[in-house]
Amino acid sequence: MEAAGGDTDTTKENMNEEAGGIEDESTEESEDEEEEEPKLKYERISGDLREILKRDGASCIAANSKLMIIGTNWGRVHVMDHQGNKVKEFAPHSGPVTMIDMDMNGDYIASCSHDRKVSIQGLYTSDNSHMLTMDVPVRCVALDPFYFKPRSGRRFIVGDIKITLYEKALFGQLRSTVLSEGGGPARAMRWRGQFLAWATDSGVRVMDMNNKTVITLIKRDHSLALPCEQYPPHLCWQDDLTLLVGWGDSIKVCRVRERSTPPQHMTQTGLDLPPFYVEIVYLFTTDFYVCGLGPLEQHVAVLAYNKQETSGSSGTDWRRPQMRVLEPLQGTYQEISKDVLGIRCFQEYKPANYHLECLVEERQFYIVCPQDVVLAKPRDADDRVQWLLQHNRYSEALEVVKNCRDVQKYNYVSVGRMYLEHLMGQGSYQEAVQLCTQILGTDKALWEEAVVRFNRVRQLRVLSPALPLGEGVRLDPTVYQTVLLDLLQNDHQVFLQIVQHWPGNLYNVAFIINAVLETLARNTNNLVLLQALAHLYSNIDKHDKALAIYLKLKHKDVFSLIARHNLYACVAKHIVDLMSLDVDTALDVCCQHINIIQPDSVVRSLEMHTEFLYKYLNALYERNRDLSCKYHSRLVTLYADLDRSKLLPLLLTSSSYDLSQALEVCRARCLTTETIHLLDRMGDSVESLRLILEEEHDIQWAINLCKEHDDHDLWNHLINYTIDKPGAAKNVLSDLTNNFVLLLSMPSKFPNLTILSQLMKIMQPKNFFGRFHFFEKCQIVTDNVNLVFHLLNGNNSGITHYGDDIACVKPTLRGHKRKLPRKNLGVFRPQYWFSCMPEDFKKIIVCLAGIEKILFLMI
Repeated sequence: MEAAGGDTDTTKENMNEEAGGIEDESTEESEDEEEEEPKLKYERISGDLREILKRDGASCIAANSKLMIIGTNWGRVHVMDHQGNKVKEFAPHSGPVTMIDMDMNGDYIASCSHDRKVSIQGLYTSDNSHMLTMDVPVRCVALDPFYFKPRSGRRFIVGDIKITLYEKALFGQLRSTVLSEGGGPARAMRWRGQFLAWATDSGVRVMDMNNKTVITLIKRDHSLALPCEQYPPHLCWQDDLTLLVGWGDSIKVCRVRERSTPPQHMTQTGLDLPPFYVEIVYLFTTDFYVCGLGPLEQHVAVLAYNKQETSGSSGTDWRRPQMRVLEPLQGTYQEISKDVLGIRCFQEYKPANYHLECLVEERQFYIVCPQDVVLAKPRDADDRVQWLLQHNRYSEALEVVKNCRDVQKYNYVSVGRMYLEHLMGQGSYQEAVQLCTQILGTDKALWEEAVVRFNRVRQLRVLSPALPLGEGVRLDPTVYQTVLLDLLQNDHQVFLQIVQHWPGNLYNVAFIINAVLETLARNTNNLVLLQALAHLYSNIDKHDKALAIYLKLKHKDVFSLIARHNLYACVAKHIVDLMSLDVDTALDVCCQHINIIQPDSVVRSLEMHTEFLYKYLNALYERNRDLSCKYHSRLVTLYADLDRSKLLPLLLTSSSYDLSQALEVCRARCLTTETIHLLDRMGDSVESLRLILEEEHDIQWAINLCKEHDDHDLWNHLINYTIDKPGAAKNVLSDLTNNFVLLLSMPSKFPNLTILSQLMKIMQPKNFFGRFHFFEKCQIVTDNVNLVFHLLNGNNSGITHYGDDIACVKPTLRGHKRKLPRKNLGVFRPQYWFSCMPEDFKKIIVCLAGIEKILFLMI
């Protein structure tokens, strides 16, 4: 059996046989933008049939799952297998065979001819064989599907101008019964199960053979201009109840249904209807002539003939027959696929010269014309893969092979290698690399073959990241070295990436190092190769060389190298370079591994680098204060120069620095605040107070200092400083309420009325008594007496007041009359005051008198 390929819509396959083979005709192929995959594949039947058709022509065909029966124009009947090899041959007719039929078992063959003869021939026995001669040429014959059974009645039907049933009678005789007549000669006939269908010029009739009743007439509805001799009808039973009718340019899908009303009930009502009827499920008109049809799953396969010459067709190409797969719809159809066939001598044929035999269960179609017989059948998984490969749809083919278990001729690797070859030819190297990772798997030979293939096109740099690295498959070391040498010559950046990614045990590292050194000899400033060289040195445990190269390159990989190979002992030696590269990372390394990286060695290395030394000692102080104590004196100087905000906290919290040296540092840099704290810490609080008052001008700080030390001398210094500063004096007074001795000395030191007014608020009896109540608890009697006398002396003496408000000299109580001129001193005793005296001044006197009484009570 020879291949007779069919492609999609406009593909044309030539099936002409010349010189013992098949040769393509010189026909042009027009391709759509996206060609659809065909549903069917085609094979030309060869074998003995080839020789038969050279001298005779096929006129009809019948087939089952075992045999193929060919009727010819010379009246012969050839029994063949499906490869075209002859099994038997009969010559029952002298004219062209018009129709052949077989029983269900394929044991008997019925044939008819224009010579008016009907032949029933057994393939394996001569019993029940018959030869009848009719009055007119016979076009149709049909065997009972159960003809092979002994008690079936051995029925068969002959169709000419009438439909006649023949069945076995007594003594082997045949009894004939006319089932139907009129309507013209029978032109097609099919018998399946209990139903017989035949077509005449008026339409298609369906008969129930159990009761020999015609259950329907499907009238001819296509154009009467199409003569039945040139455009004959075609019938095909899809199953026992579904009939396909193709005639001219019309297709019908009919369904035999049983009536819901029982026949007995219909008889009682006067209706004599058969128990079955036929429903037309789909009806549509086509743009081609139907030369045969059959079911294909849920679709209809049609042997089609173009109505007229189509635009773009050359010569007689429009006469080529086509196999179309249609999806029936209501009133129309959708074309699923169309295959243009290269039938032998198609230029000479018309629709009446083509026949289509359908094997429903096997889903096979035999396309017959006088000089050719072609088998069409659905494409299987292998056919689909082959078609996809032929149309360069490799990715889809790969998916089919991967997901479909029915593929036999192809496997995932074979299709993948074809796809790989296609991608390489197109220059799609990235996609080819991705495909390699999918299809090559753990096959060492295939990977090494891929390396050779990519090396041939100088694309190893694309393949190198995808090469297996010993997990599941490990290539020969020379393969890896070949890739590295190619990258060293063509792409240094990719070479570096691969060296960093590949383990050193895959290849000869020393060999690659020598190659890199040779390249660097020609270009000593190639930083990329230097970095790759450092990594290679690290692979063979020459970490000192690797570290030196990284530092020279100022590359941050030096830190990962130190961590990976535990090179912390080398850090102190290279700390300046490391901190120049990345200060934070270098400090982290030093502080986290302080037991290996000794601070003394780091400090010695940083002596000449003040900023780095400051950052290191600062990090050490913040993370490990105990170990940083010995460097606090150094840290004082560094903070004073580089970060003053951190100096004072260190001075206040640390006791590990030299105070004198620190004081000298702060004074040299005019750091007053820090100097004050240092002087105070060294015991020179008087100097501290002086700096606070004279340099910082901070009264509250001065008061806090006096409170902290609780020293009368410091208070006196502070009071003397604030005598001529009313605002400062108010703050001092508000903080002296607990110091009675200093408080009593205030009036003599602060003559200003505003100061006295502030003093009056503090010394009111309701507050003052509470402030002196501690004397009773302490039982300091002598001090109380002294204080009382001191107060009395003060009260008996005059009080000096400056101001413009004392103008009246008239006394309001007993006493001596004195004249107090304006702007002069007014001296009086507490028992006397003037009515025009300011209210604030009066309150002060009352306050002092109250104090006198309180003190006397205390004594």
